[in-house]
Amino acid sequence: MDLQVKTGIINHIQRMCTCDGPGFRTTVFLKGCLLDCQWCHNPEGKARFPEVIPYVTNCTACGDCVTVCPTGAVSLNNEAQPVLDRGLCTSCFQCAEACQESGLVVWGRAATAGGVMEEVAADLSFYKNSGGGLTVSGGEPMAQHEFVLALFSLAKADPDESRRIHTALDTCGHAPWSRFEQVLPLADLVLLDLKQMDSRAHRAYTGLGNEVILENAAKIAALGKPMRIRVPVIPGVNDSRENWQATARFVESLGDVVSGVDLLPYHPWAGGKYRAFGMEYDFPVGEGYDDERLVPVVELFLDHVKEVTVGG
Repeated sequence: MDLQVKTGIINHIQRMCTCDGPGFRTTVFLKGCLLDCQWCHNPEGKARFPEVIPYVTNCTACGDCVTVCPTGAVSLNNEAQPVLDRGLCTSCFQCAEACQESGLVVWGRAATAGGVMEEVAADLSFYKNSGGGLTVSGGEPMAQHEFVLALFSLAKADPDESRRIHTALDTCGHAPWSRFEQVLPLADLVLLDLKQMDSRAHRAYTGLGNEVILENAAKIAALGKPMRIRVPVIPGVNDSRENWQATARFVESLGDVVSGVDLLPYHPWAGGKYRAFGMEYDFPVGEGYDDERLVPVVELFLDHVKEVTVGG
């Protein structure tokens, strides 16, 4: 198959990132994730395919979306905000096209691997000067592992070694090992999320247990693949000393392939996005993590790993 025309569904492409691996990077966010984390800051990335999402703060209640919808899937609620009936929606996107105020927005678009890599390669000089490159994130990139494989293959395809692009896979770790076996040979770095070490708690907050994630983490480490572990710090979910100790011991067991741990403090800003989408958000809007609260967590991890950063 011609890798250039391999098609995937992306959310967006963000250039000049500094928190998704070393150096300046271009991060490609793909659609689709098997987990359903209750605190997720990117709910628009969960579904596998393009979808219309209301942006209720932009809505002027003109009703054009209701008028053009061929199946009656769009209505206005008592607050004159757009509401979609997913059972009736056929993803024709006529409602979003009719909206002049971005009160309905299409999240996700089809893109070819070749087209994405044209955008990525535009910053080649920045990668070389900073040690950066391409990061594929999500959603969960392994939900579209064949597209990731095409991207990474193209990143490494130039006969001139100096023009090949460093690749990083940002993953929650929950995917069949057979997919990782295909992608990992072309990944220079794995950024692996560890959210909660207790499987029952992990299932309660993400919809799935953590057994597959931990097994895959151990297998990646056994291959000698460079890794960084990313740990979201979520109030009431994983911010107990017991969980930090269990996480730190597990990371230590992975060995020297792990260069460090990135603690990613919860912040309340996602609540605004959920409200804009007309969605419920269960986590406290006013509570975040300041540096002082994280000092003992950093000290605990430094007893087990070489480096700890806050914020990635």
